[in-house]
Amino acid sequence: MYPADLRSLTGLRIVAAAWVLVYHFRNRLGLDLERFGLIAKGYLGVDLFFILSGFILSHVYLKAWSEGRFRYGSFLWARLARLYPVHLLTLDATIVLWAMGRWTGASFETQAFDPAAIPQHLMLIHAWWSTPTVQWNFPSWSISAEWFAYLLFPAAAVTSIALRARPVLAVALAIVLLFALDGIVQTFGGSLTRLTAQGGALRIVPSFAMGVALHRLGATRSMSPGLALLGTGLAVGWIVLSTSVGLADRWIWPGLAALIFCLAETDKAGRASVLAAPLAVYLGEVSYAVYMTHLPVDIAYFEALDRLPAPPAGVWAWAAWLGVLAVCLFVSVAVYHAVERPAGAGCGRTIRSADPQSRTNRVPGPAGQTRR
Repeated sequence: MYPADLRSLTGLRIVAAAWVLVYHFRNRLGLDLERFGLIAKGYLGVDLFFILSGFILSHVYLKAWSEGRFRYGSFLWARLARLYPVHLLTLDATIVLWAMGRWTGASFETQAFDPAAIPQHLMLIHAWWSTPTVQWNFPSWSISAEWFAYLLFPAAAVTSIALRARPVLAVALAIVLLFALDGIVQTFGGSLTRLTAQGGALRIVPSFAMGVALHRLGATRSMSPGLALLGTGLAVGWIVLSTSVGLADRWIWPGLAALIFCLAETDKAGRASVLAAPLAVYLGEVSYAVYMTHLPVDIAYFEALDRLPAPPAGVWAWAAWLGVLAVCLFVSVAVYHAVERPAGAGCGRTIRSADPQSRTNRVPGPAGQTRR
């Protein structure tokens, strides 16, 4: 049986967030980091988050569902309280930066900063084919996709319970779903794992389903500690190798799923990985803020660099590039402690006072972390 805290999976979240950040900053300052396959595929860090989300929500809520204690309204309120304050803060920050940029003469793509799209962002439907492209705080499209998955969580729970005696079948069906949806998207000239505003709600479906299926598999089967550690290493090796040689995303994606499952098994076996160390767990808890604040930081930081007499070059370019990661972390820690954590604590008190049964539940933070 899984322990209440899957610390390795919490630590994995900062790895996923860092993967996305490095991908988004890859071509800044002329460093051309896209030549490295692992960095060029950094957008798959979002799919890693999606699988984690399905796994952790199953870990937290499926028992309550099977015992008739699940409250859909409380569930949605808890999820919204985790997502929305930071989403609203970063949306506001992006709007302020856009307004200041227009006043100071900075250039912004009109299509990416369209005031007409703000209502869709406020309603968290901007990954539901309601906007033509990613806009404002671009990474928040994935939060809209997460909200879509949360709304459909009862369907995932019913499916998990129905397949509880056939967990391998559940995993296989999730893989088939990914290949089928990717094939459909490719007929229209796209790729499932590249969908954002136009189709992000579809992109999350197989990954979330895989997370739910993996949790069901782990609830009925166990790996030995040695095999779990070996599987973790092999999954990492596959991700590095497959991204380096440029395999299609559909072949990389199973490695993400295997990594999550094997890491969870190390926690179950009491042989937690380095990702379960206190620093990694803390950074994992901060990772949602890292992910959501990095675009406003990007805009402000590189706009400031552009105003220097000469752009950083050579070793200074590398120092400036690493500097933006440090600023992202500093801002994220502040946002986590000032906004995200207080909002989550307030939500938890509200739910416990309204529903005494919820006192035994652990409420997950955005895309995965759990706390009382």
